Amino acid sequence: MKKGIDISKHNGTINMQKVKDSGIEFIILQLGYGKNKSQIDERFYENYKKAIGLNIPVGVYLYSYALNCNDVLQEAKLVIEEIKNLKIEYPIFFDMEDVDDYKARNGMPSNQTLVDICETFCTYVENAGYYVGIYASLDWLNNRLNDKKLDRFDKWVAQWNNKCTYKKEYGMWQYSSEGVVDGISGRVDLNYAIKDYPTIIKRAGLNKTNINSVIYTVQAGDNLTKIAKKYNTNWKNIYNINKNVIGNDPNIIKPGQQLVIKEEK
Repeated sequence: MKKGIDISKHNGTINMQKVKDSGIEFIILQLGYGKNKSQIDERFYENYKKAIGLNIPVGVYLYSYALNCNDVLQEAKLVIEEIKNLKIEYPIFFDMEDVDDYKARNGMPSNQTLVDICETFCTYVENAGYYVGIYASLDWLNNRLNDKKLDRFDKWVAQWNNKCTYKKEYGMWQYSSEGVVDGISGRVDLNYAIKDYPTIIKRAGLNKTNINSVIYTVQAGDNLTKIAKKYNTNWKNIYNINKNVIGNDPNIIKPGQQLVIKEEK
């Protein structure tokens, strides 16, 4: 059993070296919330870059705003598009809750629809070659998502307690939202990974764990050829991966842009 945290933009700027030195063994990063690229967590790439640079294995989660299966399919497509060139050694988790009452305000789907939403997301991500799971509170898992169709997907149980009382199988347990970890200002969620996900995922050939990728922040005076030389690749590879960030002209990159640079072993 390994100890980890999950983080988002709400945790602010993180000193990842201190986090690692404190004994944290994995991190689940918030990728975003919803189906639009504008909803990518503003610190996702920053946190990914810091963690991978220190060899801290990561997974990701998406906070869902889907009210139907069409919405969630767009969320799933966004996730795959964003992570396809990243090294993800823990699962892709689908965050099913309603902490900001969005679903309640816009028409809470029936339990059956909620189950269908989860199944649609998980199936899409699984078919794309990734290990997928569902995050939810104990109450949601017992009373809204308690369906045999979802039993085959791993569960990440949020139960802030001294033990997890979920009766079905689960792979991760979020046991506190009041954690104190060196390197992070304020409280942070604490988790235990019950399963050895990096080993399971690697043996199954999932998540493209053979990818070596970094996040590079463009500096003044950079061009794609100059960056490519630093990473033993070529400008076309960088451009093809980052078209959605760079735009139509590969000769124009702007300081502050974050580019995914990858090499495959």
